[in-house]
Order: sequence, then structure tokens, then C-alpha cells
Amino acid sequence: MQLSVIGIGPGDAAWLLPAAQQALAGADVVIGYHYYFQFVSHLLKPGCECLGRELSEEEARAQLAVESCAPGIHVAVISSGDAGVYAMASLVYEYAAKHQRDDIHLQTIPGISAFQAAAARLGAPIGHDFCCISLSDLMTPWSTIEQRITGAAMGDFVTSLYNPRSKQRSWQLSRLKDIYLQYRSGDTPVAIVRQVTREEESIHLTTLKELDVSLVDMFSLVMIGNSQTFRFRNFLITPRGYLARKPVTGEEIQEESFRQIRTLLKRDELSPADQWAVIRCIHSTADVEYEQLYYSTDNALEQWHHYLINGGTVITDVTMVQSGITRAFTQRYGVDVKCYLNDERVPALAAAENITRSQAGIRLAVEEHPDALFVVGNAPTALLELCDQCRQGACTPAGIIAAPVGFVNVLESKLKLRYGATSPVVIIEGRKGGSNVAAAIVNAAFTLDTITAVGIR
Repeated sequence: MQLSVIGIGPGDAAWLLPAAQQALAGADVVIGYHYYFQFVSHLLKPGCECLGRELSEEEARAQLAVESCAPGIHVAVISSGDAGVYAMASLVYEYAAKHQRDDIHLQTIPGISAFQAAAARLGAPIGHDFCCISLSDLMTPWSTIEQRITGAAMGDFVTSLYNPRSKQRSWQLSRLKDIYLQYRSGDTPVAIVRQVTREEESIHLTTLKELDVSLVDMFSLVMIGNSQTFRFRNFLITPRGYLARKPVTGEEIQEESFRQIRTLLKRDELSPADQWAVIRCIHSTADVEYEQLYYSTDNALEQWHHYLINGGTVITDVTMVQSGITRAFTQRYGVDVKCYLNDERVPALAAAENITRSQAGIRLAVEEHPDALFVVGNAPTALLELCDQCRQGACTPAGIIAAPVGFVNVLESKLKLRYGATSPVVIIEGRKGGSNVAAAIVNAAFTLDTITAVGIR
């Protein structure tokens, strides 16, 4: 005895697969929603018994199919589209498994699903990752459906919607629209494909923000593009490669990294310039906590941008900070970056004053460049010394970047600067920091004119 579950395609005879036609021609009993028999009756052999049921009687159809199986009888269950997509295959197999019907030869004959037929009519909308979601909550809790909707929206999947709207279920599509608009542009292409491949077929192209849910019914399939989908004439096209292709060059990889970091930021009160500095800090450390550790005053980044592009001077506490400042920027604007740590005068001064070499380097720098931008990325003693020099009136820096890292004197040095600074400052609070972070902030100041490229407004 044989039981075939057959997908008869979306409706047009030309879309019914040869394998399905052959299986139907050999069937002794055909079971299905009575509306579907009009599409296959001409294929059935004389004497074939047709058992039609209502649309809502899916479980009863599955039971009838299994219980109709007998030796020498070929029973067929028909479903529109593909029998395995929101159709009869799972119900038939579940019932046979539940009743341990090992005596039945089961097979599924695939069909062209509605989303495939709709995609063909639309040209090329499913060229990248896509998903199908049924909005019917008759057998699935709405809370589960909404989780899947949110996941698909966040994941940027091209989405095909089955059972999108009916007289009894009129609000679900509106709720989906609201969720998608949280994650997708309102200009995202949307298609409503009704009665696909049948005589009554119609296609309505719109956008997510303009989607009129009242145009949708149970004979419709709604397809929502992803962030790359675009309209060409009456076609929808989703590029096969996301963002055209993966970043390859160093510049592309860096830009994509900046873009991804931008989506992780949470502090709405940060200015665009400060957001850019935070992005650069996170990029250099892969540590998103730097957004919370970041503190600035007096529009520091904007002031330093003008200072640097007009050929300022930068003083660093250690050579690692000096090395981390992008040379192409300093050369373009004629900026001198100096570190006095290895100056030949430092050892003698440190010994004579009983101070660290970092402190000695800062004293020499203040004497020669009292109005420079000072950048501390390693030594808290250098920052403490700089605070003292400012308090004594020995210097009025263009600004101070404070990112020493470690345990001893680190917190104290940053707090001393925060509560005593008279110049614009950026402080990385807490124990974190480092030469790479300090240099990243300088590089951010150099490049404020590029921030719109990563979506900062």
C-alpha cells in the first residue's frame, strides 16, 4: 500500500511538476481541500475516488489518508504549492508515525511553493538569505510568532509571509509592519502577490512604510525585501552578495568595523564627535565598555580637530602613543608628535628631583611646548605631573587626553585631572586605557570630517 503526499504547485497547470502528474495519474484515492480538485481532476484516471474536505480539516484529511491505505491501493493527498511548506506532509507523517504504520510506503512529491512562484514573478527577490513566516496563530502562539518576526527583522532576512491576513485575523500584519519598521528602512521594497499563477493573479509593489494591509487577504503572499533589495521596473532584486561583497581591503574592513561598532552604541547624549572617539577606542580594543568609560569636556574633539589640522604639536608620555598616531595624518597637516621620555636630559633630571622618567619628560615638554595637546596613554605619574604643572600655571595645554592604564595611581591621576582641569579633556575613567586608546582618540580628532561615512550625524 502506498501513500503519496503531493504538492500541486500554485495553480497554473504549467507549474505542476511531471513527477506530481505521474503520481496523480496512478492514484486510486485522492484526498484534499475540495477547491484544489479543479487543478488536477483532468490528470486522474477513470474511477479514481476524490474525497474533498474543508480548508480547516487538515488533521481529519491526514487521518483519512492513513486509514484509507489498504493492500494494492495508492492513496494521494494533495496540497497547493509544496506539500512540505505549511501543508499536509507533516500532518500525514505525524499521524502515520503516531500509529506505527510501518506497512505504508510513504513518499512526498515536491511542488513549487507560493513563495517560489511569487519570487519568479518578481524577478530576483530571494537572491540572498530568506525565510518564510506564517502569521496564522491558530496552531502557533502569537508570542512565538512575534519572536520569529523580530528575529527575521533583526537578521535582515528577505521575508515571505504566509497566511498574512484574514477576516478573523486582521491585526497581525499591522503588528509585523511595526516591528519591521524598527529594524528596516521605510523605503524597503514590499510586494503583495495575490493568486499567483492563477487567472486572478495581481501584483502590487509598494514600500514598508506605505504598505496598506487592507489590500492583503488569505489568497495573498507578502514579500518584504532586505536592506539591499531594490526595485528595477516591476522587478525586485536582492543582490546575491550582501553589501555587494564582503570587505576585502584594509580600508573596507576598517569602515565595516566602524559601522558595526556604531550599531552597538547606547549613549544618546554623546555628541557626534565623542561618538566617533568612542568608536575608535572600541575599534582599537574590541571592548565596548569604553563607551561607558568615556568622559569629555568643552567640545574637546572639535577644538582639537581645528588645532591639529592647523599644524599643532602633540606631546605623548611614551613612544607607543607616538607610534600609534597615524603618520599620514601628521604629515598631511604638518603636526609634530614629540615624546621626551628618551630625551638625553631625562635621566639626570629624574635623579636630581627624585621623580620618574615619565615625570621628567613631562616637565621638559611643558617648558618647551606649554600650549601643546598632551596625550597620556601609559604612565599615571606623567598625568599627575601634568596636573601639577597646569595648577602652577606653567602651561595652558590645547587639551589633555588621559588614558593611563594599570592600578597604582591610575584612578587618582584621572580624578585629579577631572576635578582640576581648565583645558578641554578626554578621560578614560577607571583602570582601563593604554597607548592604543590614547592614540585612537588623537586619530579621531584628526578625522572628524569623515564621521558621516559610518552613519554618525
